[in-house]
Amino acid sequence: MNKIGLFKYYKVGAFSVLLTGIFLSLLYYNILSVPLLEKRISIKYQEIIDITKRFHGYYINANEIQLNEGIHDINNVGIIVNKTGTVKVLSPAITLLYQSLSEVIDNKYLWTIAVIEKLHDQNTGNSYFKPLRDNYVSFNDKSLHDSLMLDRIVKLENIEERYKGFHEDDIRVTEVYKEQWTSERINSIIYPIYLDTRLVSLVIVDIKEGLNDCIVEEFNESKWVFINNKPGLGWFTFNINRPYTAQDIIHSVSINIVDVFLVSLYITITIFFLAFFLYYCYLKIEMIRRCDRMTSFYRRDYYDLELDQLENTHVLMVDIDNFKYVNDTHGHDVGDSVIKEVTRRLRNNIRTEDIAIRWGGEEFVIIFFDMNQSDFAKKSEALRLCIESILIKNMAITISLGGVEQKKSELMIDAIQRADIALYESKASGRNQVTIHKNEYGEE
Repeated sequence: MNKIGLFKYYKVGAFSVLLTGIFLSLLYYNILSVPLLEKRISIKYQEIIDITKRFHGYYINANEIQLNEGIHDINNVGIIVNKTGTVKVLSPAITLLYQSLSEVIDNKYLWTIAVIEKLHDQNTGNSYFKPLRDNYVSFNDKSLHDSLMLDRIVKLENIEERYKGFHEDDIRVTEVYKEQWTSERINSIIYPIYLDTRLVSLVIVDIKEGLNDCIVEEFNESKWVFINNKPGLGWFTFNINRPYTAQDIIHSVSINIVDVFLVSLYITITIFFLAFFLYYCYLKIEMIRRCDRMTSFYRRDYYDLELDQLENTHVLMVDIDNFKYVNDTHGHDVGDSVIKEVTRRLRNNIRTEDIAIRWGGEEFVIIFFDMNQSDFAKKSEALRLCIESILIKNMAITISLGGVEQKKSELMIDAIQRADIALYESKASGRNQVTIHKNEYGEE
């Protein structure tokens, strides 16, 4: 595998490891957040329950008025009177309860507040609703007057098995269910009111199912997690408890694995882009520090320390012919332009992995990797031709080249010295030519 292929392999491997690490970290963080969500839900319902419990004192101390059988609206609270007689004035208390609950939950999730009285002795078994919907009015059908209103509510809400045994200061939160009269999906907070250990009334606060989704969404935004308010994949589904619910009521939430993965991918890509940007900046700074400004070739003083680490290379020494004459005749500015153009052509005709070093004023060393002797000779000749073929500053500029193959265990500085000898031979033979020295014993 060549260097470029190896680099791509390492990039893919590093990306995969980073993505996996971020994904597992986010997943673990989401799992650890489930108990915090459970606590957040408990706190919200506890606030609702604490406000609802205040109604007990209002109910006990409420004034009474005489009302005829039928439907009444007092201060936007609907009252269904089943029998002409004394009726508690609960409208102010229900309105205050509604306003207090609106301070802890959005009005759009507060479905209904109902007070259902139990029929006994001098009580007419009335019911109070805020708001009083047509569905509730139709429920107050004459055919139902013979049974107890409170018992009918418990039965129609499908909660009779769990809530038969109310006791003083008891309260229950139901599971989510579909309200029979309106088909709205709600869960109810049911608070019994007792007088002298006798159940006289139920306060029912109906909350839309969307409140649970809202709590989860707000929690997700505040904690930057991805939890669904519903079951999901088996391993990533968790049962959480809500206060005042029956033991067999299970509230399940789950980790959104897809969102966790997508966010992990986004973070990984961002980190990779940032890392490559910083790496690019580093390379630019390194390039400025280690490269010759005029030619963009490596500086000799920078690369000297690294030369002895190189092996299995071919080394080419390049010199601009008659460069002193160019400087003396046309000036140093023209001479600098010649050097820039020569090195530009050389750089454009070698590979990115090859190393080009400005060895002296107009002398350069080019080191080739993974190249056989035949290709080395062809490349050297091609470099000579690319300078000779086109005039530079209206002058016929040529170069002389000397090349060698680095011997096994040979230090680079020794290989460069041998290439310099080959270069000297090219110059002694008339310049503008390539001299390649083969290794001893005819090795190529």
